[in-house]
Amino acid sequence: MLPKYQDIVDLIKKGATLEAQEKIMQLREGAIELQEENQKLREQVQQLETQLTIKAKLQWEKPYYWLDDGEQKDGPYCQLCYDKEQRLIRLQDGNRGLWNCHSCGKHFRDSTYRRPDEGPSGPRKGGWMSR
Repeated sequence: MLPKYQDIVDLIKKGATLEAQEKIMQLREGAIELQEENQKLREQVQQLETQLTIKAKLQWEKPYYWLDDGEQKDGPYCQLCYDKEQRLIRLQDGNRGLWNCHSCGKHFRDSTYRRPDEGPSGPRKGGWMSR
């Protein structure tokens, strides 16, 4: 418990300056601890506000997440990384509808997925390998 101002004043009036100085030092240490705690709490509040903002913008479109603020859509983001650790990890590549997460190693296929041996309209036929 921090010393009270009036207790310090009373010690000074009694001539107990050493005790008063000790109480002042306790008060200073307490003030520093409160400042540090206040800073940590402010950081926690900022993190929680950021999480709430992200959660409000996060949209699930199978098989991944997008951030959508109503004007712009950003992503896609890894479903596994967000669901497990609340981390927005942008998926990479997207060629032929296949997306990769370089953080967890998971692969996602969306509705446009085509196997490597398929062209835009289905399996390839009669290429040079078929001769």
